[in-house]
Amino acid sequence: MEDKHLYRETQWDVSAEESRAHHGLVAIGFAVLAVLVIAFCIWTFGGRGGATWGFEADEGLPIMTMKVSGGNTVAAPGDYWYPRDEFVQLQLSGGSIPGEEIERVTFDATLKTLTVKLKDQGGVPTTMDIALTEWRLEPPSGVTVSDVEHVKITYQDGSTSEITKADGLAE
Repeated sequence: MEDKHLYRETQWDVSAEESRAHHGLVAIGFAVLAVLVIAFCIWTFGGRGGATWGFEADEGLPIMTMKVSGGNTVAAPGDYWYPRDEFVQLQLSGGSIPGEEIERVTFDATLKTLTVKLKDQGGVPTTMDIALTEWRLEPPSGVTVSDVEHVKITYQDGSTSEITKADGLAE
């Protein structure tokens, strides 16, 4: 009789130990999952080089230019960017009323991409004219203008488009 009782205790101890091992594996699995979720959020929301840049409209900046067939240089209509010594110049094209406004500017160092998110104007009617607005995008400390290879605009409707680097600036 004692042998049966001893056998049952041994079975119980083995099962408890297996259970503790299983719980340990589950805890490790959840820890790995948590690390992956945090890493994904940092990667997605710009923690990896997602430095926020300063920005301001600057009417004193020259408009951008582009070369056309025949070697002529003309004013660049539309959205363009151009690297300057201390900042990136951004040209936005849109109606003069209400005008294009920037919500935020971030930089992904891995992709060498500056992303400009425009403010949602809330369906405000715009004028049919085309106004070019020049913006000064200033990098935070530790980031240089020469790090930027691409500029993308996220428009009010949520669409994103890479914009062209201008050939130069008007003199």
